[in-house]
Amino acid sequence: MPFLQAALFMSYKHNNLMAMRQSYWNDSISAQVMEEKKFFQQALEESGIFSTPTLDDAKHLFFSFPSIIIVKGYASGFTHDKVKDMIFQHILEHKKLLQQKTEVKVKFNI
Repeated sequence: MPFLQAALFMSYKHNNLMAMRQSYWNDSISAQVMEEKKFFQQALEESGIFSTPTLDDAKHLFFSFPSIIIVKGYASGFTHDKVKDMIFQHILEHKKLLQQKTEVKVKFNI
């Protein structure tokens, strides 16, 4: 794939995933989504990132997830055991950045 096509594909993919993230996060009706948001807060607490994580902390975590977690989370649910394992691994790998609320470079898999 030529460089320009690859760049356009990545831009499209990034925009699509960002739309998925925003749509999910803005959902305040689905009981499953609300429970998963609580799970993100619990994961931050259990991992020692924050002692009392806020919903904003959970949002920062969610928006830092690589594409594979977003896609698998949408497909199976973010509290599915395999997805949870990937989330805890992500938290472990980015502990300092999450604590500092610094942007985590989102990884895309092609």
